[in-house]
Amino acid sequence: MTAPSSIGRPWSSIAFRLALYYGGLLLLTMVVVLAIFYVQMVGVLSNRMDQQAKQDLKRLETLSRHYGEASLELEIRNLLNDGVDSQTEIVILTDAHGAVLLGNASIQPERSLTTAGLRELRLQRHGRTITGRVAVALLPSGNMLVVGSDMEALRDIEQRFMRASLSAVVIVVILALSGSVGFRRLVDARATSIRRTLQQVANGELGARIPLSERDDEFTRLAHDINRMLDQVEQLMDGVRHVSNTIAHNLRTPLTRVLLQLRSARYLEGPEQRRQLERVEQELQDLGTVFEKLLQIAELESGMRRQEFTAVDLYTLLAEVDDLYAPVAEDAQCTMTVQLHGQPQALGDGDLLASALANLVENALKYACQQPGGQITITAQQHDAMVELRIQDNGPGVPPERLHQLTQRFFRAHERQPGHGLGLSSVQAIVALHDGQLGFANLHPGFEVRLTLPAAPAA
Repeated sequence: MTAPSSIGRPWSSIAFRLALYYGGLLLLTMVVVLAIFYVQMVGVLSNRMDQQAKQDLKRLETLSRHYGEASLELEIRNLLNDGVDSQTEIVILTDAHGAVLLGNASIQPERSLTTAGLRELRLQRHGRTITGRVAVALLPSGNMLVVGSDMEALRDIEQRFMRASLSAVVIVVILALSGSVGFRRLVDARATSIRRTLQQVANGELGARIPLSERDDEFTRLAHDINRMLDQVEQLMDGVRHVSNTIAHNLRTPLTRVLLQLRSARYLEGPEQRRQLERVEQELQDLGTVFEKLLQIAELESGMRRQEFTAVDLYTLLAEVDDLYAPVAEDAQCTMTVQLHGQPQALGDGDLLASALANLVENALKYACQQPGGQITITAQQHDAMVELRIQDNGPGVPPERLHQLTQRFFRAHERQPGHGLGLSSVQAIVALHDGQLGFANLHPGFEVRLTLPAAPAA
């Protein structure tokens, strides 16, 4: 079963929608810019036409006032025949009733102009009707002087600008749509490998991993993170399978032994039956201890007790350990020494740290005190924000190739020694809960366990 694809439904893709949104935003920005440019352009051209019309009108009006209308008519003829701006300039001299006395256009419809100033007029010029932007002045003789420009050129510029703007909008829309589709396909291609790998993992292929690209982009970093997560999932699942198999293997023998002992107890009487039942009881107590350890490890790995962390005084903790285990070491003709440097305080759960330390000391006693002369040294000191605990003994140590297996559940480095193989697993879970580190090393002769824990913040 493959992951669903959205190739046929572009709008369902967030990549397509985002690209389209940004394309729309670009289009809106372009429209706003073009509108501002259009308003500014038309405004500048219109203002320039008005200023030119007012200047020409003022000059001709001054000429008429000082030299008479004959000079004005002569100047109008010169303007119309000088070949300058002949396609756009408009100059008209009318009588009081609107009849054209001189000029290159006529007012449509023919009417008298009663007020001066700037305006737009419909004019007949060279056989066609046009719109002119003109300035009008009333002369002392009662005639009207009209000076301005043909607005067809401005209208042509506006039309060209609108056509160009419309073409640009269409091009941007096409580019936005095609870019959205292309961007969606690119994102979908990068995401398909992730979906395919996750589908493989969901189908049970825990070894499947996302192919990594040489580009250091968001998808590559995401693939790195997912691959690390899948590595952890595979490791945890392997651990679960290993624990399940080991539990089944380790419980089968004692359960079989209990069953056989119960069967044989049926045929015994008196003290022999009682001793047999006591052995069965001890077997069941050992099984209860195993399950209790496993439940404790599960609880620790879940992080449920992290909220109970406080400052733990290692001086008090080590003093209690010394009081508890020094007599045991002495009975086994061993020596146990506690060395404390400064006043280290760890941040954590005091009961859990005491349990971890007790497990480690019991292991050291088990191996270092196999014969008289064993030595155990416990050292505690603080380095900046970390507290370090070392438990050293002069026992046989652990084969180097087995060091990495010490924290595995039910693993025992020395099979002939009693135990369930859960002590160091419990210690590892406690250390991990405290965001610390657990290390092992052979001392030749002897063995060392090193705990590194976060220090409690200064009060």
